[in-house]
Amino acid sequence: MNGKRGRILALSLSLCLVVGIGQAQAAPKQQPRPEIFTNLLQCRTITDNSARLACFDQQVGAMDVAAQRDEVVVLDKSELNRTRKTLFGFSFPKLPFLNGGDEEDGDKPQAEGVTHIDAVIASVRSLGYGKWQIGLEDGAQWMTTEAMTARDPKPGQKIELKRAAMGSFMGKVEGGRAVRMKRVS
Repeated sequence: MNGKRGRILALSLSLCLVVGIGQAQAAPKQQPRPEIFTNLLQCRTITDNSARLACFDQQVGAMDVAAQRDEVVVLDKSELNRTRKTLFGFSFPKLPFLNGGDEEDGDKPQAEGVTHIDAVIASVRSLGYGKWQIGLEDGAQWMTTEAMTARDPKPGQKIELKRAAMGSFMGKVEGGRAVRMKRVS
């Protein structure tokens, strides 16, 4: 296999993997695939080698242009998981690529998504009355909504944040008791 054909095949396979992440485990009702992706897949049906290669060249070029224009975004699974963790605590509509399903149509989310994160405290600011604003190393800002009575949180300590009932969150700083928290930025 020559270099150009190998690169096209590798790009096509990685694209199939990326676009197919949500569909590989999807419920019976699948999301429609983007036209640019289906055009690329149609190249596989061409039997003439040179025509098939020309089709792949053209469609991969179109995909590259679309990516440069931010019309298509390509994420691998580890990037998607990092994004889910970064967005932990925010409220979003149910998006298929963030493990949301359309429950009214009988689809269930593929997984519960991120249910907790372990992080390190980068900064703390007292809000008075035992409440704190806590900054994490990734830049996320959380605020306690009830007083922390045992010990004051300090930079460098570990914190565990978990989903709780009714869309709320609980945070527990190294050895302390869990308190209700909310994401502020």
